[in-house]
Amino acid sequence: MSIPETSASEPGEPGRYIRQAGLRWMYLLTLTPALTDLVENGRLPRMPREWITEIIVGMVIAWLVHKVRLEHFAVFTQARHDELTGLWNRRAFEETLQDDCVRARRSGQPLSLVYIDLDNFKHLNDLAGHGTGDRALQQLGAAIRHEVRARVDRGFRVGGDEFALLLPGSQATQAEVVLARIGARCALLDKVWTDGPLGISAGIVELEATETPQEFVHRADRAMYLKKLPRTAPR
Repeated sequence: MSIPETSASEPGEPGRYIRQAGLRWMYLLTLTPALTDLVENGRLPRMPREWITEIIVGMVIAWLVHKVRLEHFAVFTQARHDELTGLWNRRAFEETLQDDCVRARRSGQPLSLVYIDLDNFKHLNDLAGHGTGDRALQQLGAAIRHEVRARVDRGFRVGGDEFALLLPGSQATQAEVVLARIGARCALLDKVWTDGPLGISAGIVELEATETPQEFVHRADRAMYLKKLPRTAPR
């Protein structure tokens, strides 16, 4: 899966994403000058001056390959990044979910999924305007980035007002603490979270031994829906 450089406060693992973005094979092109001599002359360079030339040309090729990889990584990242909130998007979520489920089963460590939906978000837009709604989404994104563990946990905006957290190595009770901190930080950022119609409903589940990633998400979504049922009426 990919932001060219991710700060400590942002969820994600840029090194992991750039590995998936690929193109490392292009560094083999640095061998081209020496291999060309071998094919054309039937031998590798012998004189020190010849080797110096080969090394310099190889370094130039390596620099060009690095630039190509950075540009490719930037495009790869942009396709998986939600610009409004600064979180990863649904595409990144689906890719990361598969990887994290496999990793959790191999390591025997827990994996918690938090599925978040905002209560009365449409009502907020109707009441205060879409600018206020966008600001609330940005505040939630900022709270998620601040409260999750950098380079371990990951936050995603998976829909209009739907978010997800993947918390490797965390049990559901630990995920509840993270969610509570996110809610508390949102309340500090804007009174719309305390005095307005806006609320947070979330389903928190731990990965079970035999369920698929799709079943994992469905269970979290169902848990969120059950939490949301008594809270849908605007305050």
